[in-house]
Amino acid sequence: MGIKKTAATRGLIPAGNKVTELRGNLIRVMTEVPIVIEERFGQKGLDAVSEVFRRLGQEDAEAMKARLGLHDTLKDSLNAWKVIGPIMGARMEPHWVSKDRVEAFHPYCPQHEEFVAHGKVYCDVVCLPYMKALAEGVAPSVKMEVVRAATKDATCVKALVTQSTE
Repeated sequence: MGIKKTAATRGLIPAGNKVTELRGNLIRVMTEVPIVIEERFGQKGLDAVSEVFRRLGQEDAEAMKARLGLHDTLKDSLNAWKVIGPIMGARMEPHWVSKDRVEAFHPYCPQHEEFVAHGKVYCDVVCLPYMKALAEGVAPSVKMEVVRAATKDATCVKALVTQSTE
């Protein structure tokens, strides 16, 4: 047995390898779930998948506020996105348009890449409900907008906007 195999079978797996494997498995789940649910249940199934990811985003917003001390600001919503992106292996470039609006572009998104490889972009079913609930759960005065929907050729561009309290 090789040294890598021996180490792995004894649970001696480097943290980076564990993260890579877990991320890959999570991305596969996030891709296969909408595919199978749509095949079996159509649009009603996709609506249910969106609801699951919306709920997960809400729960993660609450957890991040408690664990990371996030508050109710636009910057805190953006910071929540900055935490989640690298966990999922995505790169994000935020561009401040004004003090009340920041747009986020993804030069690389492994989830988008996986969707494209499977022939259908499910960002509006999986990612967007989650990211919207996360941002708006951190700061209720912040709303997420889709500036450019993801296509097979490009990742999405999202914006976080502080809503007026007038």
